[in-house]
Amino acid sequence: MPQVGWPELFELRARVARERTALVADDLAWSFGDLQRWSGRLANVLRAAGAVPGSVVACAMARSVRAVLAPLAVAKAGAVYLPLDPALPAARRALILAEARPAVLLTDVAEVAAVADVVLAPEDWRAELARWPEHAVTATRPGDPAYVLYTSGSTGRPKGVVVGHRSLVNLYFELAARLFPAGGEPQRVAHGLPLVFDAAWDPLLWLVGGHEVHLVPEDVRTDPERYVRFVRRRRLSVLEGVPAQLTALVDAGLLEGDSRPRTLLMGGEAVWPSLWARLRATPGLAAVNLYGPTECTVFTTFCRVSAQDRPAIGRPIANTSVRVVDAHRRPVPVGEPGELVVGGASLALGYLGDAALTAERFGAAPPRWYRTGDRCRCEPDGTLRWLGRLDDQVKIRGHRVEPAEAEHALLALPGVRQALVRVEGTAGRRHLAAYVVLGSGAAQGCRGARSPDVTVDGLRDRLRETLPGYLVPATVVEADALPVGRTGKVDRTAVRIEPRRLTPAESLVAAAFRSQLRISAVAADSDFFALGGHSLSAAALAARLRARGVPCSLRDVLRCRTVGRLAELVPDSPEGGR
Repeated sequence: MPQVGWPELFELRARVARERTALVADDLAWSFGDLQRWSGRLANVLRAAGAVPGSVVACAMARSVRAVLAPLAVAKAGAVYLPLDPALPAARRALILAEARPAVLLTDVAEVAAVADVVLAPEDWRAELARWPEHAVTATRPGDPAYVLYTSGSTGRPKGVVVGHRSLVNLYFELAARLFPAGGEPQRVAHGLPLVFDAAWDPLLWLVGGHEVHLVPEDVRTDPERYVRFVRRRRLSVLEGVPAQLTALVDAGLLEGDSRPRTLLMGGEAVWPSLWARLRATPGLAAVNLYGPTECTVFTTFCRVSAQDRPAIGRPIANTSVRVVDAHRRPVPVGEPGELVVGGASLALGYLGDAALTAERFGAAPPRWYRTGDRCRCEPDGTLRWLGRLDDQVKIRGHRVEPAEAEHALLALPGVRQALVRVEGTAGRRHLAAYVVLGSGAAQGCRGARSPDVTVDGLRDRLRETLPGYLVPATVVEADALPVGRTGKVDRTAVRIEPRRLTPAESLVAAAFRSQLRISAVAADSDFFALGGHSLSAAALAARLRARGVPCSLRDVLRCRTVGRLAELVPDSPEGGR
């Protein structure tokens, strides 16, 4: 493996393919030479603003060509890329910035511009950059950090995972060896992933490999029918997404006809058997399951769907080792379940500013092995199968979620005396459920008068002010008290609170929820998105409700979200006052 960083690999590609189309974004085609030139100028702007080798540059970017130039420019400056979702609540964004302490904050979003060091106004960014010369690539070493990505934390605070150039370069060569077509024929690659996902590096590495990446617009990637039309119109051959998103796209006809992708990549959450069987039965489709925690650089095992008749995570990628161990870190016999640990080139460098947690999860001394917390089994042929989590961590819409973080946020709200958040639901449809005791008592367990202004719906609205949507519980249920066990601690498994009976209008909406999400239990305050729905399936839910006579649009689903609120749209219902 070459001893270089990923920006040097891009520069090599740009020199030999300068006029070839690299990126199609904002309805414009950008050549490798274009990206090389504009990212070099942006790198100079960042250096002038204070970005030095090894410093962090936070980037809160809208979905445009600038969002691709940003990581290239940061890398050329020798700095560390920190992607920030512009839609994050301001309080959470401030929390991340306070911990990461970036040297520069770059944005092209008006809501973030007030606190940014460098602002690229969407209408004149090229005029701004044209005044600067190109910046030569700052040499990087394999051990240098390349990016920081924040994930949910069990302490109530997000934690930053630092990934090095060695890991990214290793991933690039793994993609080149396993997925790039023989002969080097350029592919058309859909980039429909959220920009703050670690998997968003995959299409960038396809670009480094000389392939043509098409950035899917935000309003297209959230609508399954429009997304499928986009893929067909652009004749895209490679597409990646989380299983829930891919299910919605397949339902919308992604795999029908001749103009369909030939390569389908999935990861971020467990694949349920029905999707696996559907992909396996599609002739001429190369479907691949990619597994890996953020701490292992996007993906660390690889499994072709055609090779297994049921879901599996496969085998480790190059320069990576895996073991299945018991509670004492001893290898378990083949076929026995245990915790999966990972070693080798794919490992992250650790957690930003947290040496103790880094030592706990990666080991205090070489050789380093990352404890994934995933329960797996290795079969006699070497195939790994994922069996679940050893803790209560869960993947929701591709995001890794620690229920304790939502619990901390609830306990911080006025009027909440006790709170418990746990994972509920079935495989493939897991969600967070919260149980709260309301009142004005200052001490835990002290019964106090409840403020009339505190409601479970109000609590969810308050949580959305501080937490990203995937961390907001699907249901918030009020309880008189939380049950305790013999030790006096809250018994998390004993909480069984039945939701109130649904009204006829709510029952109609709940039936649509159950059909669309393929789940069995829905309450009046159940949140469609927190139950596993996403923008792609929201359009399908709106269509289901319209078929039942409810005047419901995609905007209504995005705005109302819960069974109770959508029930207000049902004609001739008491909830709607019609």
